[in-house]
Formats: sequence, C-alpha cells, structure tokens
Amino acid sequence: MRCNKAAAVLLPQATPGRSLAEVAPSWLDAAHRTVRLPRQKPATETRTSFSGALGGRRFEAHPSVRDDGTVAWWLVDDTDHQLVRDALHLERERTAFLAKASSALLSSLNLGRCMEVTARMASESLADAALVIAPTRGQRMPVVTCLRGGVPSLAHETADPNDVPGLGEALRGFPPVPSRWIDPSTAPRWMVPEGFGPVGSMVITPLPGHGVPAGALVLLRTARSGAFTEEEEVFAQLFAARAGAAMSAARLYAEQTAITEVLTRELLPPVLH
Repeated sequence: MRCNKAAAVLLPQATPGRSLAEVAPSWLDAAHRTVRLPRQKPATETRTSFSGALGGRRFEAHPSVRDDGTVAWWLVDDTDHQLVRDALHLERERTAFLAKASSALLSSLNLGRCMEVTARMASESLADAALVIAPTRGQRMPVVTCLRGGVPSLAHETADPNDVPGLGEALRGFPPVPSRWIDPSTAPRWMVPEGFGPVGSMVITPLPGHGVPAGALVLLRTARSGAFTEEEEVFAQLFAARAGAAMSAARLYAEQTAITEVLTRELLPPVLH
C-alpha cells in the first residue's frame, strides 16, 4: 500500500508492502474488502462512502477504483459535522421526552399518580433510579421510588430531611436552590433502593411548584453508568420544573376539592325522610 503525507499522519504504520488490514481500523479494512469484491452490485446500489473513527476523530472514506483494479481511499474529517448531528438528534430526543412528560403528568390531577409518573420517567431517561419526595407536614415523608424498568413504590419515611445535604432546602423551596450533589457514602439507607447496588453518583433537584415547593427529585446512578454531566443536570432541571408544576396543580386541586366538599355539607339543608 501507499499513502500521502496527510494519510501517514493518521496511519503512521502504513509503509509500502504492508496490507491495509495491518495498519487501518477494522471499518476501513472491511470497506476496502467490500469495494474489491469481484462481483459488485450495480453502480446505483454500490456505496460511495463509508465512515468510522480514526485517531480520535471521525472520517468519511470515499473509494476510487482505478483502471488497474486498485482502490484509492480519500479520507475526509467529518468530526465536527457528526458532533452537530449528534447534538441535534439528542436535542430532538429530549424535546420529545419533555413533551411526553408534560402530557403524562398533566393528564391526572392526582398527586400520588404524578409522583409515580415522575419517578418512572426519571428512572427511564435520567438515571438508574429515582426518588420523588413530597413536602411533609408531619413526621413522615411520602417517598415514591422507582428503579429503571421497575414499578414505582410508595413509602413513608420517618427521617429528618435536614440530615441530608440539600434535601431540606429543596423541600422548603426558599430561597431557591440549585441541584445539589451528594456524596453517596453519606446518604442514608432509605435513599438507596433495595437491590440497587453501589451508588456512583447522586443529585437532588428541587421540584418547583406554583409559589410553593412541590418536593424534591433524587437521581441515582450506579458506578458503571458514570456521573451526571452539566448538560444532563440542566435537562433534569427542565424535567423537574414540569413535574413540580404538575404536582403543585394536583395538590391545589385536592385542597380545593376538599374545601368544596366541606362547604357543600355545611350549606346543604338537612333532609328528613
């Protein structure tokens, strides 16, 4: 094989006499063997370009078959274009997820249902497990937990939220607080779902409501899943805003319904049979 100076920088082991399979990545070697098949498909069905990673960058490879049967490969750096395509694809996926979340959350004005939907959707797309914690007026905190692929479960934990860094502030909602990272080793046992395994990263995100806090969202990832990126944290906050609004609306609806029932009983005249 032969290569010009630019190709030699990418393939420093490429020297005359060596085969492409010895010096090139597997995707380029496979493409080369495909192009050199003795019986090729019609020209309209033959691929004119291939792509893959090389030297930490992404390249498009375009073959040019010469009269003597040899193939010259033209490599074009496509890394920046691919990054833009990946970012656009990811943004579309996230937009679709947020639209789906809004639809699912606003379809019910039941607080328990909203908490279950929030925990399930968060565990599916944001983390390996999620906890949705509602503000408490007594000694027990309503907590809905869901593992990825699992079914949400409700528990009432007797614990002081102020013992967990960031949880008390998130449940109070004032002053407004950003997401808070937690050292997994310091998290209380009730915050780690049974069977989850070692926690790699944990973050608490407030659920903002309509003028009052709606609760807190706790996201957990295993060690092998990697930590949350800054972009993922911002995306989680966008989801939390929608979930908090839905939970706040459900709580307000429940309070209004209860008041209406009390007033109805008090105002209706007694009926004798």
